[in-house]
Amino acid sequence: MKNLFDFTAPPDNEITLCEVDGRVHSMNIEFANLNIFTNVVDGYPSIHITRESLHPIRTGEDAKELFIPVDVPFTKHLVQIFYEQGYMEALNVAANNQQFILSKVAQGVLQMIDMINKVRLFWGSTDLQSTVSIMSTVSQTRNWPNGIFRCIAWHFDQTKLAVGTSDDVVRIYSKGTNLVPILRCRQQRNISMVSWRPLCDSEIAVACETCIIVWTIDPNSVVTRPSVSNAIILTENNHAPIVSIGWNQHGNILASAAANDQKILMWDVEMTRSTAIKRPGGRGNMFLKWSLRGDKMFSATNSVVFRVWETFKWQSEKWNTLSGRVQTACWSPCGQIILFATTEESVIYALSFSQTELIFTKDTNTSPNIAIPLFDVTEVDLDGIVVGGLIQSMDWDPTGNHLAVLFRDSNYVTIFTITFLPAVQINASCLVAGAPEETPCMIAFQKNFKQGACLSIGWSSGRLQYFPIVYSDTSASNVIRSIANTY
Repeated sequence: MKNLFDFTAPPDNEITLCEVDGRVHSMNIEFANLNIFTNVVDGYPSIHITRESLHPIRTGEDAKELFIPVDVPFTKHLVQIFYEQGYMEALNVAANNQQFILSKVAQGVLQMIDMINKVRLFWGSTDLQSTVSIMSTVSQTRNWPNGIFRCIAWHFDQTKLAVGTSDDVVRIYSKGTNLVPILRCRQQRNISMVSWRPLCDSEIAVACETCIIVWTIDPNSVVTRPSVSNAIILTENNHAPIVSIGWNQHGNILASAAANDQKILMWDVEMTRSTAIKRPGGRGNMFLKWSLRGDKMFSATNSVVFRVWETFKWQSEKWNTLSGRVQTACWSPCGQIILFATTEESVIYALSFSQTELIFTKDTNTSPNIAIPLFDVTEVDLDGIVVGGLIQSMDWDPTGNHLAVLFRDSNYVTIFTITFLPAVQINASCLVAGAPEETPCMIAFQKNFKQGACLSIGWSSGRLQYFPIVYSDTSASNVIRSIANTY
C-alpha cells in the first residue's frame, strides 16, 4: 500500500497557487500572483472574511447587562439558574457552594452522571453530549466551533458558491458581480451544512441545529438580505442536531441525518412533509452522501455501522468498520466506487461495485464483502514538515481525476490523482500550502469547471483560495473524464 512519502515537500515560505499541465507552481505570499501562470479563475469573487466583519451573535446574557445585580437567597438563585441554564449548571453551582451538605450531595450526583455518560458514550450514544460538541466532532470542517468558516457549497451549473460562517450567516458569492446576498434568520443557529438544489438556479438548503431552512434567492433581485418569507423551514420532533443533508439528482428529495436520531428523513420540501427510513446499528446518523447518479446513497452512524442504500426500493446493505465510525466519504462520478475514512485509522478505503445489480444480492459469493485499503496516510515527516494523520474530510472532483484530502492536524491539503485501469488506484500529486500562520479548514471542488478541476480551500485566516488544476490539452482531459464516468 502506498504512503505519503511519495509526496514532495512544498518550498519554504511559499504558498501553492496552481497546477498547470502537471507542474505545480508556488510563490512567496508577498508577491503571489496566480495570473502569471493561468487566468482560468479571473472574475471569481475575492473572498476574505475577517472576524471583524462577522455579525455579532446576540445571547440572553446581553440583556442581563441592563440590570443592576441584587443579593438574593441562595436557594432562589439556584432555582433561577435551573430555569435559565438547566439542571447541570444548577448542580455545578451547588457543588461549588460552601454549604457542606448541599455541596456534597451535588458532587455525588455529578459523579453519578459522569459515570453514566461514560457508559453511554462507550456504547455510541450522543444523547448526553452538548450540541456544539456533537457538531464539532462530526463536522467536515476543521475547528468548526471556533473557526471563521462552517461550510461551503458550489452550485452545480453556475460559478456561484455559498459560504457558511460562525456568525450563523450564509453568504452567496457569484462570478462577475459584487452583490453578496446574506441569508440570516433567528431559527438559523449552529449551521452544519449547505446544499444547492439541483436543476434550480436559486434554491439552497441550510442545515441548522434544530431545523433545515430552504431559501429562495431571486438571481435578478438587488436585495442583499432576503426575508425569511422567502424560506421554507423544515422541522421534525427529536430530529436534531442536523449534521448532514443532501439532494437527490432530480432535486425533488432532500435527505437529512441527525446525530441523535436513528431515522434518516426524506423531505418533500414543497409539502414540508417527511418520510423516514430506519435501520438498527447506531443511536444516530452522522453523515450521508448521494451518488451523483442518485441510484445509491451512503449513510454512516455514530457506531461502526454504515450502510449503502439502493434508492429505487430503499434496500440497504450493512457494513462494519474495523474500529471507529466513518468520518467522511465520497462517490466516484460513475457511482460504482466509494472512498471513505474512519475516525480511528489513517487509511483511505474503497468499496467497488462493478455491477449495480450485485450490490444488494443475498449471494455472498458475488456481493462485495471487504473494503480495500488504497492509501496509507499515516503522519510522516517530509523534509521537516509534518503531513498526514486522521482525515477530516475528502472531496472527489466531478471529472474523477483528483481527490482532495483535509487532515485533522496537518497544515497542508493533500491532492491525489485517480486512475481506474486496470483497477482504481490513488497516486500522489501535490501538497497545497498556505501562509505560515494559516491552517486549512474546509475543501470543496467546483462542480462546473471545464478546464480540469478547481479546488476551493478555506483557510483559518478567513481567506478562501481557488486552486486550479489546468490541462492545456483538453482532448486528453476529455478522454480521462470519459474513462472515469464509464468505469
